[in-house]
Amino acid sequence: MGIKTISILGCGWFGLPLAVRLIRSGFQVNGSTTTPEKRKNLKEQGISDYLITLNPGLHAQPDAGSFFDADAVILNIPPGRKDPHAASRYRLMMDNLLPHLTSSPASLLIFISSTSVYADSGKVVFEDDAGKGNLRTSGKTLLEAEQNFMKRSEFDTTVLRFGGLYGNERHPARFLAGRTGLPNPEAPVNLVHLEDCIRITERILRKQVKGDVFNVVSDEHPNRKTYYTECARRMGLKKPEFNPPAPDDTWKQVSNRHLKETLQYEFKYKSPYDGY
Repeated sequence: MGIKTISILGCGWFGLPLAVRLIRSGFQVNGSTTTPEKRKNLKEQGISDYLITLNPGLHAQPDAGSFFDADAVILNIPPGRKDPHAASRYRLMMDNLLPHLTSSPASLLIFISSTSVYADSGKVVFEDDAGKGNLRTSGKTLLEAEQNFMKRSEFDTTVLRFGGLYGNERHPARFLAGRTGLPNPEAPVNLVHLEDCIRITERILRKQVKGDVFNVVSDEHPNRKTYYTECARRMGLKKPEFNPPAPDDTWKQVSNRHLKETLQYEFKYKSPYDGY
């Protein structure tokens, strides 16, 4: 049986345009927001709108049962970064979410993770390299959640590890514009466009790809100094200033080979210079 109904937990910068695309493609979509005012926007887009919070217990309006009554669930909730207790809160949130997933008829969970599960190893990293080396807290937390969902027998999980996201008026160059003393000038960037994230997610749903893990980053990886300097120039922003290379500079380059080979996918925006 094919997937017809999809529940997206977290209709924000990625989840909302994904929901809109899936509706246009003929799927029925339940979508959640944590902000009451945004429910109207979801409804106007044809999304069955829900107010769902995990803080860390799950509270839903109108009700959690109908939200999780779907063929597939997309979990798009990152750990907080500013909260010093973010890791423990995230674990509790995932623990409280699990009973709703196990009682759901959904056969597929797509878990949106990130390339923070890879340490800065100074080499090209592949899916099996997750957790090797020293990870930041957010990376450890996401990897733990990935593993906990992957081992469940009630549903199959596919993990998408997104690189740095850009598109739809969002670009990391805006955050670095005019800054000075930036480290790692020669480190490769690992970015991906919103449009490719949406297309890849839809392909996984259509193909019902289950039990796999994919790095989602564009093909090309220019170094930080070259990339952000050129993007600032193109966007009319004050260019950032980078420190000279140093012996203790850290980096990683994330490979998308497994995704391209398995899904027969060609990126629309192969270069992070494209599509903004």
